[in-house]
Amino acid sequence: MSAIDQDGLEVIARHAAGLARAAPLLFVHGAFAGAWCWDEHFLPWFAARGYDAHAVSLRGHGGSAGREALDASSIADYVDDVAQAAGRLAAPPLLIGHSMGGFVVQKYLERHEAAGAVLMASVPPRGLAGPGLSLAIWNPAAALSLGSIQSVGQSWGSPSVMHETLFSPLLPSDRALRYLARMGPESTRAMLDMYGGDLPEQRKMAACPMLVMGAAEDALIPSAFVRATARSYGVPPQILDGIGHLMMLDLAWRTAADCLLDWMRQNGF
Repeated sequence: MSAIDQDGLEVIARHAAGLARAAPLLFVHGAFAGAWCWDEHFLPWFAARGYDAHAVSLRGHGGSAGREALDASSIADYVDDVAQAAGRLAAPPLLIGHSMGGFVVQKYLERHEAAGAVLMASVPPRGLAGPGLSLAIWNPAAALSLGSIQSVGQSWGSPSVMHETLFSPLLPSDRALRYLARMGPESTRAMLDMYGGDLPEQRKMAACPMLVMGAAEDALIPSAFVRATARSYGVPPQILDGIGHLMMLDLAWRTAADCLLDWMRQNGF
């Protein structure tokens, strides 16, 4: 079920089968995506296991308003969107953020409390400078394609390169193309924030249970950066084999969902 609130924010919700567990789940997508990426597999899967599962489309993404002003949207604006979506829930949510969404979740915790936080293939607390340099050195074709998408538009990105960059080789090409076709533009200001303009301040962040997950075949956020993020927060990293950056859409998405569910149950969610 997709709903647009009075301020134009899209939230897709899948409600628990039977009595819901106490903490609702709120999923936050990464750059270029929208709430739809979680609804492909994760929202119905977690709802079937007793969780009220929600995904927000940040302003200018998915079905949310603000596309015309997207390029001026900041990470702080995205935090406000998450806070707005969380405020509609019956209890403080467990926040699950992917890539840029993981960065937004870290910034959210500077000003808000949450039942817990999950960082999936997340932009590290030190920002995108390290992963960006790594990509430029080891995969210049992917760096060029992503740069073209950011500056010119999606049609300038190479589908084959983006498939190799975002997914494992096992995902069929037709499915990769279908997902890539749903990607939209991203805010230049938000990207600059992640490159150092507005980095998380850990001393300000509310303490909560945290899971840091990464993908062994992730070209954008390699395992070394996932491990560094986990060290920053004093938790063990979970690096999953056989899966690429877009963990919730890749062929082995169940690997990520099972890892998340196991951690949730171990931590009383």
